[in-house]
Amino acid sequence: MEPCTRRKVLATTMGGAALLAAPQHAFAGETAYDFQNRNYSALRTLYDKYRAQGFNLIGFPCNQFGGQAPKSSDGEREAAFSKFGFEFPIMDKIEVNGKNAHPMYTYLKKATKTGDLEWNYVKFLVGRDGVPVKRFGSLYNPKDFEGDVKKLLA
Repeated sequence: MEPCTRRKVLATTMGGAALLAAPQHAFAGETAYDFQNRNYSALRTLYDKYRAQGFNLIGFPCNQFGGQAPKSSDGEREAAFSKFGFEFPIMDKIEVNGKNAHPMYTYLKKATKTGDLEWNYVKFLVGRDGVPVKRFGSLYNPKDFEGDVKKLLA
């Protein structure tokens, strides 16, 4: 029997489809709301447009960046669904950096040869085979990597 790897877990969990994994939060102060809304709106557009072709999106609440995800995992999910109408999975709250970083994020960072995440909304694009393809910084607008998503789904 082959050993279980993060790559296999990613591919199996998402049914072998392209995936974008993004740490996020559902609560924001007024100054951060426009940035949050822009990210969520663009992610939702990508998800709605390509999910029938196998594109999946997973959100991971993370409270490591300015304490912007203070609620429980259920509270973060509820806010994301009610405020933004998300239909994609919002997982339990995790840490993405440091000694308590979730193993999936340790793998994503290692596979893309990048360091710690600098803020919420850092996005990882993962191929159908479970291999991370690209990392996009928090300021990178999801609209701008639609071409990358199309390539992975082709």
